[in-house]
Amino acid sequence: MRKGEIREILHRLDMERKKILGPKLQELGLTVGEGQARTLRCLLEKGPMTQKELADLCMRDTATMSRNLDKLQKAGLLKRETNPGCRRSFLICLTEKGQEKAKQVQKIFGELDEQIWGEISEQDMAELYGILKRVEENLLCGIIKR
Repeated sequence: MRKGEIREILHRLDMERKKILGPKLQELGLTVGEGQARTLRCLLEKGPMTQKELADLCMRDTATMSRNLDKLQKAGLLKRETNPGCRRSFLICLTEKGQEKAKQVQKIFGELDEQIWGEISEQDMAELYGILKRVEENLLCGIIKR
């Protein structure tokens, strides 16, 4: 096996994931590839948070997150509320409409997780998870070295 083959498999997996998720997220009115679905899911699971906290959790830079939040707010899915802990920042909160949309996103992600898991045993999936975490650490170490 050549080292590049792993990278190619990871790329193909990402492309397949996008093919599966894309149409389903578009049906919900979400822009694919901008992290809107992840943003909604994170807010549903973790509750209100600052834009910086949300950007970090969703692995987005603050400028990209700001554009996403503007779009989601315009669509009526979230609102910005005054942060009682800091007058200079806002808490990002889901609206009722946003909570419903986030639950739909969560369901779509759950279906994808089931498809990914397939017939793979829990032991094999745990081993794969451990290996992928090490790959992630290798990539993060590369970022830190820059």
